[in-house]
Amino acid sequence: MRSSHKMIECIYMEPGQAVQLEYICAHITIGLVILDATNLRIRYANPYLCSLLDEPWSYRGVIGRSVEEVLSAKISALALPHLQHVAMTGERIQRAEVPYEGFLTSRGRTYWCISVERLPAEQETSPTLLVTVEDITETVRSRLQLNAIHHISAVIAGPSALPQVLERILQALHELVGATRCAIVLADQTSTESRALNDDEAQPESSKPVVRSARIAAQRGIHTTSLDWHPVINEHILLGRAETAGRALIISDTSTVRDIELPNVDNDGVVWRPGAVLCVPIFEPYPTQHTTRPESDSIVQHVANIRSGSVLGTIEVYHRRPRGFPAEEVRLLERFAQQVGLAIHNASLFRSVDRWARTASRNAYQKENVMRAIPDGVVIYDTRWHVADANPAACKLFGWSDEVMGKSIVDAIARGSSTFQADFLRLPNVVAELERRAQTGQIDEFKLTDANGHTYTLSCSYTPIHDDEGDIFAFITTYHDITEEVAARERVEAEVIARRAELAQRNEALQETKATQELTSARMELLLERLPSGVILVMAQDSNISVVNRRAVQLLQCLGLPLEPLDDLYEAGRRAIGMNCEQMLRRLTFYGTSGSQVSYEEGPLFRALNKGDASEAELHAVTADGQTLHLLVNAAPLRAADRTITNAVLVMHNITKTKALERAREDFFTTMAHELKTPLGNIKVHLSALLARDLQWSVEEQYDFLQTADEQVERLVRMINHFLDASRVEAGALRLELEPIFLPELLEDLQDRLEALISTSGRSFVISLPAQLPAVLGDYELIMSVLTNLLSNAFRYAPEGDAVYLDAELVFTQNDTISTGVKMSVRDRGPGMTRELQKELFTRFSTFAAMHRPAVDRPGQPLGGRRRNTARWSPATGLGLYISRGIMEAHGSTLTVKSSPGQGATFSFILPIYAGKR
Repeated sequence: MRSSHKMIECIYMEPGQAVQLEYICAHITIGLVILDATNLRIRYANPYLCSLLDEPWSYRGVIGRSVEEVLSAKISALALPHLQHVAMTGERIQRAEVPYEGFLTSRGRTYWCISVERLPAEQETSPTLLVTVEDITETVRSRLQLNAIHHISAVIAGPSALPQVLERILQALHELVGATRCAIVLADQTSTESRALNDDEAQPESSKPVVRSARIAAQRGIHTTSLDWHPVINEHILLGRAETAGRALIISDTSTVRDIELPNVDNDGVVWRPGAVLCVPIFEPYPTQHTTRPESDSIVQHVANIRSGSVLGTIEVYHRRPRGFPAEEVRLLERFAQQVGLAIHNASLFRSVDRWARTASRNAYQKENVMRAIPDGVVIYDTRWHVADANPAACKLFGWSDEVMGKSIVDAIARGSSTFQADFLRLPNVVAELERRAQTGQIDEFKLTDANGHTYTLSCSYTPIHDDEGDIFAFITTYHDITEEVAARERVEAEVIARRAELAQRNEALQETKATQELTSARMELLLERLPSGVILVMAQDSNISVVNRRAVQLLQCLGLPLEPLDDLYEAGRRAIGMNCEQMLRRLTFYGTSGSQVSYEEGPLFRALNKGDASEAELHAVTADGQTLHLLVNAAPLRAADRTITNAVLVMHNITKTKALERAREDFFTTMAHELKTPLGNIKVHLSALLARDLQWSVEEQYDFLQTADEQVERLVRMINHFLDASRVEAGALRLELEPIFLPELLEDLQDRLEALISTSGRSFVISLPAQLPAVLGDYELIMSVLTNLLSNAFRYAPEGDAVYLDAELVFTQNDTISTGVKMSVRDRGPGMTRELQKELFTRFSTFAAMHRPAVDRPGQPLGGRRRNTARWSPATGLGLYISRGIMEAHGSTLTVKSSPGQGATFSFILPIYAGKR
């Protein structure tokens, strides 16, 4: 107001000073207007006052205009009575701290000091009114804010501070910025309060997500329909967005953000969605790491530290229509938000202290009741192991009175009427020993005898009690009567010892049984793998293979099933487990003994799995290389305890060689019958002729008849001797008459015996001997029979006009210095033999094994054809080579053959050199 008085003084200056007055009025920050007192028209208005007017008067000339034209109807209605009163009475009017909300968008509510006074009129002029308008918003706001802070500070330390603080802040908002519609929204969550508690009192976090909601803690101008507003905190409410942004939010036009949920404001009783909102977050004043306000000017850093905490709520100011918010208003709300955060924190602390006090009182009462209710003796010792408390059960057990309180454990036990039998109590440093036992959780057992002479067994456990810093401040010792348990335990221990001895015996027997079972299992597994027959265990449920041995895999591979790898039977068998056996067998074609095809349903495995019958079948199939594979197939079901079929065992035995031998035997006996029949027929014919009475024969004719009969008898004798030799070879009963043999003499004798064969065969005989040939050791006649058999075969198969060779050569050691034997070889250039025929050459009846009696077109037979004209076949006994090999094996040698089709054959054996003197 001093400035307005100066202005008045300037008006009465000398005329030469008018320029100075005009300059001052144009540059001062006080609104100045001079009105005509008679009609209230404007004579003068300085630029500052014009800038405060509404458009268009803020830039248009107002001189000569009436007050009613320039001011709004609402303001002029208030101002005209005062102006008229001063004009009529001359009484000066001054109004301080007049609130004005015309600048809400830019400055919020402002405060003005307005004075109106009548100036004395000169003679030639009419009276005037001087009106001054001074902006005192900052001064009023500072005072109001200071008063609000003083009020808040006065009540913020009280237990019921939070509601008063919130209401006082809303009142201050109304006074400072003219906010008539505002609210304080808090996060309605128990975790907000739990942060203010001690860490030991915080509730454990739940694994379930917490659904957080908000509530209106204080409000002004909120419609009644939104007073019970409890939205979920998310991005659709301002609190959720403020948590994310961590700063104040301004929405000048809420119609642009329809997804924001806002409480409805009261617009003269009408539900109204706010048109503009200012939201300032309320931060937790003391986050996890407490920040101290710096003593220097780093207030910005302090605010940043406060904002690092979590958001407790928001202060929200609403306006009915879209508008902006000045920065002053935002800063003001941020300062009030700090006060709200402190109030919330203090309210939580007061509630926590009250809760702790009630809990402590309740715990003390409960502790006393618990101590009385515990049947075991419980003694609480301090850190020096002095008695701090004991329940009635402990006092009765030890015979204690109240005088033991505060005594050491040793002194307290000595004052009791009971006797302890605990050796550790006699140690010199008993306190350290007791603390060690408590730290390690040791449990002691000792005997106690009471005043009545009853002996008890007690179990003593020690529990250290820690404070919030982790330091031990007490020990709880529990004495539990285990007399009956110990007696029962001793009985049990005695029984356990007896049982243990019995179990040891049983375990030993079990181990022996287990070892026997493992040995048996290993033997069975080895036997299964070494069996010459293929064995397959098939599950009845799905016909899958569960067990298969290598021989079975080999047979299935020979039948053409692609069980890979072909070169590893063990791996192929492992991969075959789990395969469907039925599908595998259905892919194969089997024939029966009659030559007709046998289906899977007619086979033994189908009958075992589906009918529960054990059966056997002789089947044969053609392999991929055209050979016939004869199998003897057996299948039997395996049943469970309820007689249901669980598995079936399929056994396949390769009887191809047996079948070949059977055919050879059949052919042999057929041929032998024919061969025996021929000489016997000749003998019978000649003898019948001699015995005929009606025929007369000369002596020479009779001699010829008898000679022929004698030759046939000799032939029969040779055949029978062959049988006997074969039997001796098979039985290993061939007797040798070993003697030194001079090979040139033996070969000369051999040549004499074969003279008739050589002369009539049409083939030559070539003998090749080294110059010096030592004597050999052997049975002369048996070696002679071997050479005779080999040469007879060679003359039979050698081409006509060709030669048969007999070679003899020395056999030396590896360094070729000492001769160890003589190798005899018989060679011819006949048709030769295949490897398959060579394998069967030294078997019994091998001559007939080379003949395949079934017809070529018989079902199931291979395409081998007839071999009578291609193999080394003769209508003899088929025992010659078999006997010859047996003779050589009896001499410790081996008869070998080397041949290929069209390349002839070479039979060889080695005779040992005679080491003695001839």
